Amino acid sequence: MIHDWARLEGKEMNVSGTAANAKAGALLMTGPDDAILIKGLPQWPEETVGKQVNVEAIVRRVPGYPAADDSDEAMQGTAGSEDTWVLELKE
Repeated sequence: MIHDWARLEGKEMNVSGTAANAKAGALLMTGPDDAILIKGLPQWPEETVGKQVNVEAIVRRVPGYPAADDSDEAMQGTAGSEDTWVLELKE
């Protein structure tokens, strides 16, 4: 199921999906082409990866990661054009 994260922004909800890990951190796969980062969770435990999980979280919009600057000048990032959606776990 692909979610309309913009419509859900700021809402507290229970989201189900498959646990996955990426370089950016723990992901929740809510569909084959729909993944959302779990803010503050570096990785799922190995025994959880690939399993169905439920998380209680708030949908947040955060600035996208900076794009790499490929010029020969000093290394600097440039702001990404799109924001990123994350799930912020309830405490």
